[in-house]
Amino acid sequence: MINFINRTITHNRDTAGDFGIRAVIHFPIGFYMGLLDWLNGCVRLFIFYEKNEDLHTQDQAWKDTAGALAGWIVGRLILTAAVIGGLSWLSVTGA
Repeated sequence: MINFINRTITHNRDTAGDFGIRAVIHFPIGFYMGLLDWLNGCVRLFIFYEKNEDLHTQDQAWKDTAGALAGWIVGRLILTAAVIGGLSWLSVTGA
């Protein structure tokens, strides 16, 4: 399964061949940070953590950040759709 993910989700900067699984693993973290608006500050903390980790381990932490930010975008889109849907529902019902 891991090999399938790494073959399917690729990036041209990836030299180790593990971009796919690392992006998939970090996607849910970003998704929840984007979906739950009160976790918005955690995005900056996550990026700071990954940059700091990369200074010590040099494991190409940009892969983790890319997966988390993709999840954040999807979560934020769902949150925006829910807010717009809720506001339109309020305007229709006259509440």
